[in-house]
Amino acid sequence: MPATFDDFGVTFLYPDNWVVAGRSSGDDESSSIIGVTLELPTGGFVSVEQADTRLAEDDLIDEVAKTVAKEYDEVEREEIELEAAPIGERSVELRFYYLDLIVISQIILLTAGKQRLLVQFQAESRDFDANELVFGAILKQLRGL
Repeated sequence: MPATFDDFGVTFLYPDNWVVAGRSSGDDESSSIIGVTLELPTGGFVSVEQADTRLAEDDLIDEVAKTVAKEYDEVEREEIELEAAPIGERSVELRFYYLDLIVISQIILLTAGKQRLLVQFQAESRDFDANELVFGAILKQLRGL
């Protein structure tokens, strides 16, 4: 049976064997980013963050991509278009090696209701492929907010 995440105006179903870690950063209301991270049992994760609407789309995506690039050498970056993506949704896929494994990280910037969300799906390539339908289902739920 799936579990339900419901906080900060975001509701979606996810597999009940995933671990949820709620988080918020900063004490300053104007700069805080609120979100959730779901950890997959196989080591990947899903992150959903409420993004600052004052920042440009490119700046938000670049910030995540730069953080990944600081951790891992030779990060490949590609703009992608996901299936059923509404107009204005931005998606970037990062690929890099970690312990001889290829890791895929998709970063999606979307509007859900009245808020802008920054979503990241990340897992080793085989785990990413195995969870791609679940990732798609979560994204579909977020798009429908």
